[in-house]
Parts: sequence; structure tokens; C-alpha cells
Amino acid sequence: MNLLASEKENKKEELASVKDQLRMAKDKADKWSQLNDELQAQMNSAIAERDTLGQEYTALKSKLEETSIKSSEVEEMLAQYKVDVEVAEAHLKTETKYVRRLSRRETIEEIYARGFDISAKIEEAKKLES
Repeated sequence: MNLLASEKENKKEELASVKDQLRMAKDKADKWSQLNDELQAQMNSAIAERDTLGQEYTALKSKLEETSIKSSEVEEMLAQYKVDVEVAEAHLKTETKYVRRLSRRETIEEIYARGFDISAKIEEAKKLES
């Protein structure tokens, strides 16, 4: 009977040891499961970030292509504005010359109206200006 009690005690100890090993294995499995969940969450986050960056890249690429098109349009507009400015400057020079000559003419007419004849001096001044 003593032998039976001794075997029973050994089996209880073995059972307790196996339960401890099982509990430790379960704890390890829980830790690995938790680590797996964390890594899965990080991977999902990285995938979402990659997708977001892909969308931003596509949007920026599209904007860049639009900007390139608009840039060529702007260059065309600038070229046209340059031509327009040159035409306006030429017209302004012509108008300025016309107004200057008109002013001189009016001045001469006023002088003639007063009875002065300075046509010789005017001819001399024109030669000096040329």
C-alpha cells in the first residue's frame, strides 16, 4: 500500500509538473500571439501608409503633368506679351515724336502770331538735333 501511495504521489507531482509546463507553454503561446498581433497591426499600418503615399505620389505626378502643360501655356503667353509690349513701345515712341513735333509747331505758330520770324534759328536748331 505504501508503494501505491508513493506512486500516486509521484504521479501527482508529474501531473503538477506537466501542468506547470503546460501553463508556461500557454504563456509563451499567448506572448507569441500578442507579438504576432502587434506585428500584424504594424504591417497593416505600413501597408496603409504605403497606399496613402502611392495615392499622394499619383496626385503629385498628375499635378506636375498639369503644371508642365500650364508652364508651356505660360511661356506662350509671355512670348505674346513680349510682342505686345514691343508693339506698344513702338507706338508710344511714334506718339511721343508726334506730340513733340506738334508742340513745336504750336510754339512756332505762336511766335509767328506775335510777329517774330525765327525760322533761320529753327532750321539751325533742327540741324543740330539731327
